[in-house]
Amino acid sequence: MKMLQSLTAVLTTIGLCLCTYAPALATPEPLAPVPFSHTVKINYGHSLTQQAATVIAEAFALHGAFIRASRWIEYRQETALRSSKSPALSVREEAIVATQLYKFHRSKIFRTKDIDGNYINVEVTVSPIKQFDEKRLLALKPTSCSAIHEAMFMAEEGYLQDFSAKVFGDKQKTYLLNLESKTQFFFDNLANRLRALKAYRKLVPEYDQGLWKNPKQILEKVNLLLRSAPNEPILLHAKGSILFQLKDTVEAIRYYNDAIDLEPDLTVALHDRGTAYVRANLAYMAIVDYDKAILLSPDNPHLYISHGSADLVLKDYISMCVNYRKGCELGFCKELNWGIARGMCKR
Repeated sequence: MKMLQSLTAVLTTIGLCLCTYAPALATPEPLAPVPFSHTVKINYGHSLTQQAATVIAEAFALHGAFIRASRWIEYRQETALRSSKSPALSVREEAIVATQLYKFHRSKIFRTKDIDGNYINVEVTVSPIKQFDEKRLLALKPTSCSAIHEAMFMAEEGYLQDFSAKVFGDKQKTYLLNLESKTQFFFDNLANRLRALKAYRKLVPEYDQGLWKNPKQILEKVNLLLRSAPNEPILLHAKGSILFQLKDTVEAIRYYNDAIDLEPDLTVALHDRGTAYVRANLAYMAIVDYDKAILLSPDNPHLYISHGSADLVLKDYISMCVNYRKGCELGFCKELNWGIARGMCKR
């Protein structure tokens, strides 16, 4: 929950305006997820243009709406833990879960003005997906798609924190009074990245179990996004994952390298580069990436399964069984059962 607390603190400190939202049900049954809204108000001018301020305010509002939805999901978790009728939900970052169960619905944008200057106001509403029900909520497990949602959420949070640090560091608010090229570039760059990630979020539902639907079409769209945000690690990873699917392993590794050079702790890129190394007969290099990914995300069962598969290629059966067993402890036992059936792993 530290991630949620840090972003909540940022939202509070910047003086954001919260709007009303539909309350969660007071009783646990029946499950009835509702939309959640959040409104943000940001002062703009000169170095911080109206266009950039709108994109940044929308990102703040989107995260605020996801956090509101996550609190409702947390309530459902606590209810399930107390109820004898419902199985306990696994512990996970509720905000990341919210990005999978709620979709960006709409934005309302309007300008206001007072003695302190001009303001952009953005209200964002997120709505539950159609397939959102009690069974889906309780059965939700880590997937390749959820890993991308998590990476995007954390990248956006980092950019919003950078914005807040820049704004609060400028005690005289000179960015509102003077046109400084460096400061404007900083704000415009953040806005371009956030805008590109917003567009990419709409593509992520096309990614399922490590594969893109219509990868060539997705590649064209990702290339367009990279024109506006060429150094965005999330997009560089996206292009690498598409190229890997299209069997261009060498180029895929190059884009994974670029993403990891810019963001060394991007777990999804470390995992996918490891998988590309295995295909390229470089399993020993894959082990290095999987080890680091596991340190960063120790509760992700897929990392252990992939590590075990690389161990298998290297004929390190002891390590393979250890990793398959860890993956099984986190809910994925197919590979361990495979090893047991062949007498390679103990029960």
